[in-house]
Parts: sequence; C-alpha cells; structure tokens
Amino acid sequence: METIDLMKEGFRRAPSRDEKVFEAASLFAQGRNSGNHLAQAVLIEAFSTSDFPVLLGDAFEKQALKAYKDTPLEFEPILHDTTVEDFRRQKLVDLWGADPFERVNQGEEYKGGTLNETEVSHGTGKFGRNYGLTWELRLARQFSAMANFPKALGNGAVKSQNNLVADTLVGDSGWDSGFFGTVGTEKLTPEALDAAIKALALKENHRGELIDTADLVLVHGPGLRGEVARILTSARIVTKVTNGSKVTETEVDNPYRGIVAPLESRTIGGRLGSANADGWALVHGKASDLPSLIRTKLAGHPDVDIRVKRDQGQSVGGGEISVEDGSFNDDTIWYRGRSVVGIDPAFTVGVYASNGTAS
Repeated sequence: METIDLMKEGFRRAPSRDEKVFEAASLFAQGRNSGNHLAQAVLIEAFSTSDFPVLLGDAFEKQALKAYKDTPLEFEPILHDTTVEDFRRQKLVDLWGADPFERVNQGEEYKGGTLNETEVSHGTGKFGRNYGLTWELRLARQFSAMANFPKALGNGAVKSQNNLVADTLVGDSGWDSGFFGTVGTEKLTPEALDAAIKALALKENHRGELIDTADLVLVHGPGLRGEVARILTSARIVTKVTNGSKVTETEVDNPYRGIVAPLESRTIGGRLGSANADGWALVHGKASDLPSLIRTKLAGHPDVDIRVKRDQGQSVGGGEISVEDGSFNDDTIWYRGRSVVGIDPAFTVGVYASNGTAS
C-alpha cells in the first residue's frame, strides 16, 4: 500500500493562502470520488490535520458566495442599493431631487444647495441558518453531502432576499394595499396597461414634479408570461375601442412594444396564489429618480458569511482536535451561513397594482 505523504500535497506546498485554499478544494473534489481510492485515502488523512479543514472551510465560503452570485436574484432590476454602518434605521437622503442651478452673475458667490432627508425609513437585518454534518457521514465517506451544503447556504441567502421583497409587495389577499394603495381588479390587457401608465404620469412626486414613467417595471407571476410577451414584444397587436355598447377591434403596429420592462417572479406567483394568479403591478426600477424599493446592506460585510463552530474540545492529553472530528456534545460539525440585508418601501406614489380578478 502506498504511503501517504501530505507534505507533497498542494494545500501544503502552495506558496500563497489563496493557492492553498484552491488546492484544498481540488483535493476534496478528487477525494469525494469513490472510484479514486488513493485520492479518497489522501482526503481522509488530510481531514485529520489542523490546517486542511480550515482551508477547505475557506473554499466552501467561496463556493457559497459563487452560488449566491449565480442564483438569480429575482428582483434585482427594482432594488436600489444603499449601505449603512450599523443596524440603526435611517431616513433616506433624497439624492435624486437636486436643486436646479441658479444664475451666477459676475463677481457673485454661488448659492448653497441642500440634500434633504425624506420620510422614507430604511435599515438592515440579519438572517442565517445552521447546517449540521455528522461525524458518521464523514466516516462513511459520504463526501457529496458535504460538497452540497455551500450551495445550499448561497441559495438560502438569495431566497431570503426574494422572500423579503415578496413580503413587501404581497399581502394576505393579493398585492399589499399598504404599499400600492388602492389595488385594482383589471385583467392585464394593452388598454389596462396604457391606462395605468397614463394615471401614474399625472401624479406628482414628493418634490412636486410629475412622475417619470420611463423606468417602470411590470412585475408578475409565471402565469402571465404569455400575455406579457404578447403585449410587450409583438410587432402588431389588436386594440379595442369602446364607444357606448359597441366595441371595435383593430390590428395596428404595437405601440406598447417595450413600453415597460417585464419582471417575472416565481416567488410573487407563489404568494399571489391561484386566486390572484393574473395579478400584475407596476413599480419603478433601480435607476429611476423615484425608486420603489430600497435594499440596505451593511458596510464591510459580505453577502454570505460562513463560519464553522469550534466546540470539539481537546484530547485528554491536551492535543488539538480537528473541527472535522465533530462537536464535543454530539459529534456534529456545524456550519453557519449569515446574510445581512434589508428591504424597505421607498417612494410608492408612483406604483400601481391589480389582482387581475375582473371577469
């Protein structure tokens, strides 16, 4: 049987920390293959050291962050980002409503402008979950289960954000009236979309200006995919004009093509449920001067933070025991994922929603 010399392995020989982490991940990937018995034996031996589990933990964190970035954030187009230094809630400063420049005559000083606080309150919160990997699982060489949990942590962080947005937009019986105000019942049609945009265009924002409708996003569940595509992408479309009791249908070049950006969300569809499956809403995008939703992050903290619990104790003789040998209490190896983020309503004067329940 070939003798295992861990000093020859990349996680020991690599010159930099990042390269050691990469080599640890590579060794884990090779060793989890039950068909490669030598690589698996090397992996088991590496787990008994003090440095390999730490390096592998760093690799797991990078994998979780990659999974986080690769998993679709459903609502990215409508989330305006801001950053805070702590967990105290703050008033949003209106960076979109700058004062117009005033004429400066020869020799005059420039007049001072102001950036005003709004009534929009925002802040961040802490979310996370623990995953326990049993000591017996490692002894049984079920390394695939260990390999899968970083992706679970990354996906979990994304899903928590998606849920926070859905909680803000949808209530117990359809779109949230606290966010949207009066919720309509119109089915999504070209005429209903046009009427909603025209109504929003006549409203004023908190600065006394007419609302800009150029960056509106149409939020809907998967059930409306076909109708949304028909309205927003068809070259020609049938429009209806009602005159008294007479309805006239005419096919014309589609004036609604690309008029708003579509955002299909499974999370929204699930929250609206079958009773409101035809629900649709208009909110402002992240680049709008009137963003509808604020995402608040905590300065200096990553999107996903992963830790391992070091409660394995020491040997009776005082020697160090690897984290991967499990907890003192139950032999479980605990990993924790954390995400710090907040989702808050911003300027909601320019939003519209319909549950689509009209017959």
